[in-house]
Amino acid sequence: MDIGSVVNQGLIGMQKSQSSMLQSAQQIAQAGTTQRADAPAANQQSQDLASSLVNLKVQSQVFDSSAKVVKSADETIGTLLDVKA
Repeated sequence: MDIGSVVNQGLIGMQKSQSSMLQSAQQIAQAGTTQRADAPAANQQSQDLASSLVNLKVQSQVFDSSAKVVKSADETIGTLLDVKA
């Protein structure tokens, strides 16, 4: 696996994570605005809200990990250039 593909995979991971975080954030923002407060719907909505909050946190960690992959690849490229020079 070459460095370019590692950088590419890190960037893809960051983009997917960002997209998932945006979707979760939209679900959180819409919570409580579209349904009445009857018991079955409220219970389902609170589960959806909890899932969205957990997903937001997980995707934040995935984004950070992908950014670290890109940073490591960048440092590796720098080291290789230093060795080559």
